[in-house]
Amino acid sequence: MDLVLIILGLILIGGGIMTRRNPGRGWRSSESWKTEEEAEPSESYLELQKIRGFLAIVLGSIFIVIGLFMLLFL
Repeated sequence: MDLVLIILGLILIGGGIMTRRNPGRGWRSSESWKTEEEAEPSESYLELQKIRGFLAIVLGSIFIVIGLFMLLFL
């Protein structure tokens, strides 16, 4: 279980970093087909994605710390 938490934490951190660096990528793949004209994501969408990326990084870090604690002390 401890290694699973560490791996999950690394995946969350990687996804969070990618979301923070390019928040519009998810919009292009999941939402852009719904518009008929060439549109761009709104500023509020981009800010929300950046917040979600930050939360994924924090959660991934917590998972890694818990996994390392379990690996070393339990």
